[in-house]
Amino acid sequence: MQKVQKGFTLIELIVVIVLLGILGVTALGKFQNLSAQAADAAEQGIGGELSSASAINFAARTLTATAGSAITTATCTAAALGPLMASNAVPTTNYTYAYASGDVADGAACASGQSFSCSVVNSKGTAVTDGIASIICIP
Repeated sequence: MQKVQKGFTLIELIVVIVLLGILGVTALGKFQNLSAQAADAAEQGIGGELSSASAINFAARTLTATAGSAITTATCTAAALGPLMASNAVPTTNYTYAYASGDVADGAACASGQSFSCSVVNSKGTAVTDGIASIICIP
């Protein structure tokens, strides 16, 4: 009678473990820089959200003078940008806002239709690229 082998040999198990180790090492490189990419995406998302909110505010205020919020100075602070948002606030935990550029100087009065840009900065310092928000002035 022949003996029937049941189970795996030690060599087969070692080969499987080595192959799993190689796959694990190659997959690890894909997940190393995800936190910086996530921080960049969050900043750019906040910047895009503020830009959209500013355009909607400009359109609403152009149609009805009492609708929306007046933007009369080029100020990039959470308090100044908050009224543009539906929640009446911008994210402040881990984020700061700073004047970037525009038709008017930082803190100066601006006329209807002029615009300025605010940068959204992750205060943890994990992001590589700041988000940019374009704000349209309207009295």
